[in-house]
Amino acid sequence: MAIKIIGVEGTKFLADQADALTQDFLLVNHPVIPTGTVQTYLEQQLKLEKIAGVPEQLQEMQAKITTAAHQALHAVGIHPQPNDLGIGKQNTHILGETFFTMAALRYGDYIAKISAAPLSENVSMLAGQIIDSENDSALKELVVDFFANNVAEYELRVQLCTDLRIMPVEGGSVEWPQNESPYVPVGKLVIASQQAYSPQRRVYADDVLTFNPFHCLPEHRPLGSIMRARKLAYETSSRYRHQMNAQPRIEPTRIEELPD
Repeated sequence: MAIKIIGVEGTKFLADQADALTQDFLLVNHPVIPTGTVQTYLEQQLKLEKIAGVPEQLQEMQAKITTAAHQALHAVGIHPQPNDLGIGKQNTHILGETFFTMAALRYGDYIAKISAAPLSENVSMLAGQIIDSENDSALKELVVDFFANNVAEYELRVQLCTDLRIMPVEGGSVEWPQNESPYVPVGKLVIASQQAYSPQRRVYADDVLTFNPFHCLPEHRPLGSIMRARKLAYETSSRYRHQMNAQPRIEPTRIEELPD
């Protein structure tokens, strides 16, 4: 889930977007980064390079075995960590997922993690719903069909760091215990009914917009080594994409600038 907030005044953290009136938050449907530091991320990537040389059919077989094993463990209350082949979960309806920043970021004078969880009944009921994993466009089709006639609501939540010993900032793979610091509701995200994948919107999102966790007010900058590595990666990716697509990077100033 990528959120771009419009109407954010104040100098932004990235120098080339210092005057922009937007701020980005990027979240995924897993509470932590399995490779929580730059060093462990590098080690994981080197392993994945070796797996890339394995025949595709064998990779698919290994992935299916991993998924089946994870399902069996979940059934008895054991929740294993992701491995070299991924998290090993079945594909579920994306609109029923809960999303997390995974790593920490500044929250003014505090340190926090941010989450977005299904709030309205029509998305809450989709949590855990298994989808057709053989259809490569399944998620897109489900989202487009849903928003053709529905409005979705998500609760924005914040988990504050209250003890650095058990809620580390540099270790992005450590899940902060909610019994020590529960997520607290701070807002509501309402997604209106819309034509979610019109040609104009696809081009605007793919070729014009950029999302970067460091495109933010300094008071909300990401923290930790794995997040600092993302800063250069996202900047490089955005610059290359806009150059190859011959499109300027534009930060909207009004919601009306987004195409229908």
